[in-house]
Amino acid sequence: MASDLPVISALVPRSIDAIADAAHAVQANVAALRVAWCRHTGETAVAHEIRTPSPGPVRRMREILILPRVLKEYTFGEISLRLRQVWGEFCALCWLFPHVDPQQPIVFDPLPPAESIRCCADIQTKLAEIQRGLWRLRHEIYIRQIPTPGAVPGLQAEHEIALAMPVSVYGQPVHEAPDEPLLACACEYAGMLAALRWATDSRWTWEAPGIMDVIPAPHDL
Repeated sequence: MASDLPVISALVPRSIDAIADAAHAVQANVAALRVAWCRHTGETAVAHEIRTPSPGPVRRMREILILPRVLKEYTFGEISLRLRQVWGEFCALCWLFPHVDPQQPIVFDPLPPAESIRCCADIQTKLAEIQRGLWRLRHEIYIRQIPTPGAVPGLQAEHEIALAMPVSVYGQPVHEAPDEPLLACACEYAGMLAALRWATDSRWTWEAPGIMDVIPAPHDL
């Protein structure tokens, strides 16, 4: 007899090779954005705290590379924030491989045969941590734009929840961080969330609409 119960399909994560291919391509994006940052600032590459080297030719997942013509159209502000977002993506992909430092990563192409991926439980814990952190950062950005937060229904209760969620912004408590680092940090968290969602659920495409959303969004509680 057929069951009336709904069928629940388990999420299908991406393979270790697919994750390595993405990491290789994203590393190239990080390097390209850093070069663009240097071009705008006149600084050398060592002046930026993101120092991961260029990975060399990208043979797979070239569709996620930032096109040179697109890169040339970015303003300096867009380059700075996009670099932070892509750096977040790369850090998350590196984190999936235990003991990989994004500043001095392993060679992802070809992936060393001894490499492995973290367990599902650890990844889900990290996903929850990143989503909470991004929610807190976006709440802080939102509330700073409201002249009289007390006049917005429900915002005070939301803010009390936010205050119980400590997040560091480059070594500073989130509520003390200046606006520019706060936004940069939020971009990194968004990139990390997107990369982890992509890696753990094959239904997502790279940087798909909604992949960086947090639910509930700030002020939707």
